[in-house]
Amino acid sequence: MPPRNAIPVIDTPEHHLGAIVLVLLTRAPDDATLKAAVRLADNAAIASWALRPDALVTLTVEQYRQLLDYTAAPQVLDLALYLGGDRTQIRTLMDHIAQHVDEVLAHYPPPSREG
Repeated sequence: MPPRNAIPVIDTPEHHLGAIVLVLLTRAPDDATLKAAVRLADNAAIASWALRPDALVTLTVEQYRQLLDYTAAPQVLDLALYLGGDRTQIRTLMDHIAQHVDEVLAHYPPPSREG
């Protein structure tokens, strides 16, 4: 029996669930586009972490992803879907992520080094 196509997991904070559902209903992606968009968002987030601002150098990749998910999950998914999950557009999504991170840093102090 062939394996079922798994729907990608979109790890979304509770306060963004409504917005994520709205993005999915508005964009109405097919399975392949949704999977490609989630992969693009994941890859762009990791690449953005590698190029993160000095103020966030103390964050691990997981912490950076949590910050990004908490502050901009619907916006990142929406742009990834708009781009059709096209991995050649990763820089566009990375720039979008950087804008959101810069906005967070403008309103909140960066984490401090402990120890």
